[in-house]
Amino acid sequence: MCRKFTPDELNTMDHESKNDVIYQMQDRLDRLEHDYENLMEQVRLANQQRFGRNTEKPDEIAGQLSFFNEAEANCDENVPEPTIEETVASAMKPPRKHKKKGQREEDLKDFPQEEFFHDVPAEELDDAFGRGNWKSMPDETFWQLRFEPARWIAEKHVVKVYVGTDGLHQDEFLRGDHPATLFKGSIATPSLEAAVINAKYVNSNPLDRIARDFQANGLNLSKQTMSNWTVWSAERYFLPLYEWMKKRQLKAHVNQCDELCEASHNF
Repeated sequence: MCRKFTPDELNTMDHESKNDVIYQMQDRLDRLEHDYENLMEQVRLANQQRFGRNTEKPDEIAGQLSFFNEAEANCDENVPEPTIEETVASAMKPPRKHKKKGQREEDLKDFPQEEFFHDVPAEELDDAFGRGNWKSMPDETFWQLRFEPARWIAEKHVVKVYVGTDGLHQDEFLRGDHPATLFKGSIATPSLEAAVINAKYVNSNPLDRIARDFQANGLNLSKQTMSNWTVWSAERYFLPLYEWMKKRQLKAHVNQCDELCEASHNF
């Protein structure tokens, strides 16, 4: 322990001795500050270990930057798009390797279903093939999953297909209009992707937690799939909107913002 000098001793002490005392006090303060920082770090780690979430990876929730870059970090376009059977399979059942005939309808029987028929008017068929020179072929069927608050609805889209049987357009095919989709070959719908974006960026939920919430309702979506959808949406749909808003904003005579440096960097 450092010796404590009395006022009389300090008053009678020469200049060199006082300097030695000051140097000793500075060294002691440096050691105390170092020990204090180590102690606070140990307390922080202990609290994190005791109260922190054990199911989250530390590098995924370490800071704000990693949280908001979660979609980019998990995006992997090489991950195959899940099928409707994989996403609605019960969480308690292992994934099936072989699809059985009629298994799709069995998986979707507990979900409310709506059918949409995309037919070709008879007048258009007659104009294309000639009156009566056509017949109906087996329908093309594909599935999408639409999200609505508190429920899931599996959309079964049936595209009608016709073929010419006689005349100038014999053996030519004509299909009903295929509705626009968010991503080609994907079960994603605007409402489903909006739910993912809302849960992550509005409600501040990590993708792991969103996946668990979906799984609790019988929907199996991996964070890689949701990351891909989010990045694709940003690149294909949000970026043009952002560029348009940027051009409109820069046309203004005066722009007001909270952080000038940040705004200048973004623009």
